[in-house]
Amino acid sequence: MCDRTGWDAARLSWNICAPCRRGHIAKIYIADHWQRQGLGRRMVQRAMQRAEDYHWTTTHQSPQAQQFFPALARETGAAFTTQVPVCEHIRTAGYSLTTPCFERR
Repeated sequence: MCDRTGWDAARLSWNICAPCRRGHIAKIYIADHWQRQGLGRRMVQRAMQRAEDYHWTTTHQSPQAQQFFPALARETGAAFTTQVPVCEHIRTAGYSLTTPCFERR
């Protein structure tokens, strides 16, 4: 997600598995000056479209995420558990996490 001037503002790494009805949030990156403005919430809600009733998990969490995911769980009804392993399909999908480049393109 870029801002109007072309700077990277945020990035979400996620995956879903329709056969297992699972969703997994691997990582959320949000530039410091865009924190606490609803971008993370909107990105996760977009990822959850048509998969709201899936079992959603996330990875080990930063201090910010430890506040974010429980609040989002209350809003969406998704558990966003951290200790439940992802399904075999997601685990073997072979996706990698990219490091965002918060610079003008």
